[in-house]
Amino acid sequence: MDSFSIEDFNEEFLEKIRSFLQGVKTLAILGVGNEDNGDDAVGLKVIDILEEKTLPNWVKLYYCERVPEHFIGKLDKLKPNRIIVIDAADMKDSPGVIAIFPKEIISKEYNFSTHTLSLTMLEEFLSYTIKDLDILYVGIQPKYTVFESPLSEECFKSAIELSNLLYFIIIENEQN
Repeated sequence: MDSFSIEDFNEEFLEKIRSFLQGVKTLAILGVGNEDNGDDAVGLKVIDILEEKTLPNWVKLYYCERVPEHFIGKLDKLKPNRIIVIDAADMKDSPGVIAIFPKEIISKEYNFSTHTLSLTMLEEFLSYTIKDLDILYVGIQPKYTVFESPLSEECFKSAIELSNLLYFIIIENEQN
């Protein structure tokens, strides 16, 4: 595994993650994607990597595959006040680029994989029953999303970097 350096991320990106986690009581991290379609599985790979780490009890991981809406009941029962959704996002950028998206952009400007409708619906349903819910959408630019293609090296590296960053900031938050 490549070494991780927090300096690999720009300060604005780090600040968005840190700011998002301020006041967190329970955090759900959702990996979304289709493992049969190459880089569409990058959100799932992030969850796989995070599952190998020791996370605080206030962090729950969900391997949602193509149907994040199937997790509404579990999320409603958990009542997290913060949710991070990670998926492949076609930003027309270099493979492996990681970006944070506001909800409004997901349904209008970018192709957030094949899950755009269900991701915005997920937030709409949960916001009725979960007080102070805040959702952060993180996209990773895919290289290949062809059926039965493997995860590209670029997206695999980004999955490692993002999972390490999230782990670092979660532990940092735990200590504060």
